[in-house]
Amino acid sequence: MNLKDLTKNAIVMAIYIIFISINPIGFGALQFRIGEVFALIPFFNRKYVPALVLGGILANFASPFGAIDMVVGGVCAVITYTISKFIKNPYVNGLVYSIVSAVVVSSEIYYLSIGEIAKSDAFGFIITNIATIFFTMIIITQLGVYIIDKTKLKDIIKNS
Repeated sequence: MNLKDLTKNAIVMAIYIIFISINPIGFGALQFRIGEVFALIPFFNRKYVPALVLGGILANFASPFGAIDMVVGGVCAVITYTISKFIKNPYVNGLVYSIVSAVVVSSEIYYLSIGEIAKSDAFGFIITNIATIFFTMIIITQLGVYIIDKTKLKDIIKNS
């Protein structure tokens, strides 16, 4: 990676971290993260994968779950971007990202939860979290992909 690409990656990563970190409802079961639109960039230009993997790790530093969430965020990104290498449709990649995030993050929330509700009705707790996270992620990813795909942003990202 040359200096120009490294600089672009650093800028994308910084913007992603800022948008995720300042979001008042970006952590927990209801995660409406507008900043996740930036996580869609590698679906259009893979050279930004490092920015979003590292950005996902660092952005989760602000999470109530701290270091564990940093690892989980990184794992979600690596799984998603690995799968996206083989799927060229950004809408499908957005769906995959939503599913991976919903399942992995819901499992994390369950295992780190000390609440009696989570332990007494594990299945209901996990399914509710999966549905909630998936619903918010699918809205953001599909709307984000649509906006990128139908505007000049697609060309800017692809040619950057």
